[in-house]
Amino acid sequence: MEIEEASLLEELEKARPKALKKFSETLNVDGFRKGNVPEKIVLEKVGEKAMLEEAAEMVLNEHYPQILTEAKLDTIGHPAISITKLALGNPLEFKVRVAVLPVFELPEYRKIASEIRDRKNEVGLEITDKEVEDVILQIRKNKAHFDYHKNHPEDKNHNHKDLDLEKEENLPILDDEFAKTTGNFANVVELKVKIKENIVQEKENRQKEKKRSEIIEALLKNTMIELPDILILSEVEKSLAQFKDDIVRMGGSATQASRWEEYLAQTKKSEEDVRKDLHENSEKKAKIQLILNKIAEVEKLEPNKAILEHEVGQIMEHYKDANHQNARIYVATLLLNQEVLKLLEQQ
Repeated sequence: MEIEEASLLEELEKARPKALKKFSETLNVDGFRKGNVPEKIVLEKVGEKAMLEEAAEMVLNEHYPQILTEAKLDTIGHPAISITKLALGNPLEFKVRVAVLPVFELPEYRKIASEIRDRKNEVGLEITDKEVEDVILQIRKNKAHFDYHKNHPEDKNHNHKDLDLEKEENLPILDDEFAKTTGNFANVVELKVKIKENIVQEKENRQKEKKRSEIIEALLKNTMIELPDILILSEVEKSLAQFKDDIVRMGGSATQASRWEEYLAQTKKSEEDVRKDLHENSEKKAKIQLILNKIAEVEKLEPNKAILEHEVGQIMEHYKDANHQNARIYVATLLLNQEVLKLLEQQ
């Protein structure tokens, strides 16, 4: 990719005063307010070479998007830009090293999804009386446990020797009054109907998730992608950050640093060991995301704008320090993935 040297030469000369101003605003020089340090003194402090390098960086940052556009490259991560020739009055010469998104062919994703979707489910949706009774029994045990703590607020323990939940006499009676307390049901019959509906819904969701996983695995198996290291490392870092958050939440009020160090000590691992453990799954996740992105591009799918704006707003409301652009990319990716999976599951 080439850019006219005369154009960059002119831009370099224009950027020099901006670089001078930037250094002037950061230097502490006795007798001068920041931003008003004379050029001669600035040059004595930082040197002409540093001045030109700062000007060159400004020029390259401005022109980098143009370089990508003209080269028709889809890049990942930050570029490694090295200046090979830099002198005022001479053309600016440089090299740019970037990681690009891998080029790959999608398999027959509609056919793959259709074959998996049309397979007969291994388990039917029939609900037995025992399944309903098991749920009711658990609800009664939960109610007995809740009532015990309500009547014994001083007992903070959850292993109660005097409360044997396996004994029928320690459980609330299953009658219409009990049904009303569990969810404002009119009677036991209505409670059982609702429980049966919930079990059916749960089984349907499990079947849907199973087939969704099978579709994704089949797409992975039938797609050849060579990932650049930077993409895998980026996914590893995201997975590591999520893993740390999960560890901290399990640690109660402990700080992230102390809880994380405690986890590493208990597992006898270093943070680098954890990164290695996450590597394979992170590579898989990166491949899946590339496949879903490409299907979305081919099918011209887009996230619902109203939902996107609402979800981003919710994130920014709850996480005041969050980066708005990052939040938008995160939500848009999730919504677009949902659109792709919906297409594959319902075509």
